[in-house]
Amino acid sequence: MRIRSLVLASAVAIIFSYAQGAASAQPVLADPAGPPLTVAKADLDEALTCTTDLHDATRDPVLLTPAFATDQQSFGWNYLQSLPAEGIPVCSLSLPDEGYGDLQIAAQYVVHAVRTMAADSGRQVVMMGHQHGPLDELWALTFWPDLPALVSDFVSLATPYNGTDSARSGCDDSQECPPANWQIATGSKFLTALAARPLPAGPSYTSIFTTFDQLIYPQPHASTLAGAANIAVQDICPLRPVEHFDIIGDNVAFHLVLDALDHDGPAVRERISDNLCFSTAMPNLRYDARAAITGLKYLAQVPRHLIDDSVGAEPDLASYAR
Repeated sequence: MRIRSLVLASAVAIIFSYAQGAASAQPVLADPAGPPLTVAKADLDEALTCTTDLHDATRDPVLLTPAFATDQQSFGWNYLQSLPAEGIPVCSLSLPDEGYGDLQIAAQYVVHAVRTMAADSGRQVVMMGHQHGPLDELWALTFWPDLPALVSDFVSLATPYNGTDSARSGCDDSQECPPANWQIATGSKFLTALAARPLPAGPSYTSIFTTFDQLIYPQPHASTLAGAANIAVQDICPLRPVEHFDIIGDNVAFHLVLDALDHDGPAVRERISDNLCFSTAMPNLRYDARAAITGLKYLAQVPRHLIDDSVGAEPDLASYAR
């Protein structure tokens, strides 16, 4: 425990050093905190929203990172309601491009968010997200060396660590896709660069998925992360009819998340009661007019992104990742 505290204290010192130097226009070579952030600090700040109990946190706060959506569209009706009800401080990211742009840029928002949350709470941070949100987080953990000491747990829902064939065939057939679609496709340069490096030491890793995922496949290969606890909701409840979007409101998935947060180390399937198979929705879901309007806005924006943001090839890897 003392060693962990010393590591965290050292990492927080790096955060304050980063904050003091943020106004400088001169990049620092061989920065021990990792590559300089190229996104304007005002934009990084604006993308992060936190509950008011972050500063007085008595538990590690959770960072929620969405994919192809805003934070409210992905989590406003589920985890942004359910985690605070459990007494867990929560912050969420909402990216200007709504997750369709280069995931290497999205990772910079994660870096800033984790540093900000750790400095404000004085605690380590839990990284969590849906679909490619955890890939943004894993990229940040991998290439910014100060981050692993600031993170206690890494929990993902329906994430394509090994790519998804749906993106591969879609991008190849059309010859154009938004940058993020290229990057989550099976065999992408982005995923190859991640797979070539070991999981950063420190955090515990849990990958939660469903074998009935209609967008991220083939399962279980697509969502299997080497070195993590990889658990399908069907490992607990065989034939449970949960699909790609259902998983962020599913009660079994929610209890796996809580299991990871409530214990040292990753989630453990054997600690999850089979009685949950008789339930469906997680507690404190919000199904109301506001949530419905948010969902309709999400559906309306998808065609626009596919048309306006599509490019002819995957973005080049940043120099630090080559």
